[in-house]
Amino acid sequence: MGRSACGTCMLVSAVILGPIVMVLLAVSFATDHWLEFDVDVDDLSTTVRNRRDNEVLIARYTHSRNRGIFRECYPGNDTKFLENLQSYDGDVYDRHCFRIYFEIPNERGQDWSDDFIARIHLVRCWLAFFVIALAVFLCAYVFGLLVCCWRQSKWAYIAGLCAYIAAFSTAAAIAFFHGAEYLERNKITQEDPRMGKFYIAWDATTQNATTRTYGYSYIVGWIGMGLGAIAATMYCIAGCQIGAEDLKDKQTQKATDRSYGYSYIIGWIAMVLAAFTATFYSVAGCYIGGERYSDKDYPEKGRSREYLERSYPMPLEPPHKEYYYGYPANYGYQAQGPYLYDMDSRQPLPAIQYGPEPAAGQWRWQ
Repeated sequence: MGRSACGTCMLVSAVILGPIVMVLLAVSFATDHWLEFDVDVDDLSTTVRNRRDNEVLIARYTHSRNRGIFRECYPGNDTKFLENLQSYDGDVYDRHCFRIYFEIPNERGQDWSDDFIARIHLVRCWLAFFVIALAVFLCAYVFGLLVCCWRQSKWAYIAGLCAYIAAFSTAAAIAFFHGAEYLERNKITQEDPRMGKFYIAWDATTQNATTRTYGYSYIVGWIGMGLGAIAATMYCIAGCQIGAEDLKDKQTQKATDRSYGYSYIIGWIAMVLAAFTATFYSVAGCYIGGERYSDKDYPEKGRSREYLERSYPMPLEPPHKEYYYGYPANYGYQAQGPYLYDMDSRQPLPAIQYGPEPAAGQWRWQ
């Protein structure tokens, strides 16, 4: 069976890309550098600089920070506000990171706008589709290993489909991230009780002092999505090549299949007819032999008394006992028997003498 070099190369490349894509997606999912905010303190107003060390909600958007799916971290050294958290009920991780909530705040007397609620749903979808991408691409890698073991096109197509779904899910997760970011920058004017104000509600000096960029987590996510799509394409190409190999092998096998001609079939028919003929001959012989034995049964009829009495007119009982099968008994002389009788011609045969010759003057059968 010939193997396609192109199919093998595509399959090996896709399988090698599998762990790389999963590592990239995992790094993008777990790290906190999707968005990076760099705040120039010198450009902030005096009022903001005085309040940001004591008021946590103002400090949340007036300090340099980086944000991921799960946390928002403040790695700088000017984070004095972290020491004063009595008026803030947020959770702090690793001493300088705040948890990002996926629940709608339950604030009494507060009616949240549709844009505010939509942002929370978009963040949830961002998380959910990233989880789907990781799980499905893991399945794609497993199916790719099955292709290496059994080399069947169906497993390659399934692996390619799973990889495409993972790449699409990654792209969808990034799209949901951009949707949430758009609402934060352009639509939401309400203050989040756990994150503070969003960009459109900041004062002008804070907006000018803040520079927003996309971090390495965002870039790694796009790279993982692109490599996942490439791996999916390689799986599909490998599936096409392997399918072509299977089709070619089937065609070759079909072309070289051996078949029996009409001479072979006629020979079998002649053998069966000969067997039937021999059987008919045997049955006929059995019936003919049975009829012959019923007409002329020599062994038993030649020895029966009834046959002898029917063949000879003289009885064998007294007073003719001195005759033995129609011959004199030769009383006083040596017996000349046994006497024979020709059953076919019904004529007596000469007697055979046993013992010594009879003495002179004695009577003997001539």
